[in-house]
Amino acid sequence: MERGSNPMQPMCRSGCGFYGNPATDGLCSVCYKDSLRKKQQHPVNPTSLSVQSLQTAPTFVPNISVTNTAQPTVQRLQHNENKEKRVEEITTDGNTAEGSSTSINNHRDDKEGDFEAKSKSNRCAMCRKKVGLTGFECRCGSLYCAVHRYSDKHNCTFDYREHGAQEIRRNNPVVVGEKIQKI
Repeated sequence: MERGSNPMQPMCRSGCGFYGNPATDGLCSVCYKDSLRKKQQHPVNPTSLSVQSLQTAPTFVPNISVTNTAQPTVQRLQHNENKEKRVEEITTDGNTAEGSSTSINNHRDDKEGDFEAKSKSNRCAMCRKKVGLTGFECRCGSLYCAVHRYSDKHNCTFDYREHGAQEIRRNNPVVVGEKIQKI
């Protein structure tokens, strides 16, 4: 088959430069999708439809539903909030020297917080073996390998018994029967 342009094939009605298709009302696929979106946004009055458009071959039109996208739940970095506070302090303070000394102290605190976050190691707290992504964080707050992840394999400081009792108290409220007055 020859892939050259066929002089008998009509161009797209919207003038985009692509070839149109009689099944899509003389539009190319991109323009046809755009026209469908516009029609769905602005519904056409059913009495204005012509008989000719009803007699054309049925085409498959997928139902496009508009869904709200979930907003990402990203925690705002704390050092950005500190920077905003420093800017507010400097602008509201009459003495710029006091504001600048405060901002220097806050900046030092930010660096220390960043260093602590970077220094969090991915090693088992018992055997110091590198655990990488396969490490298990215990409820006591430490990271352990597959061998030491259980509370009886390391010196766990978390009180599971008290935690269980609190859960039971929270999930099972006290049920008290109604008091009935006896005659």
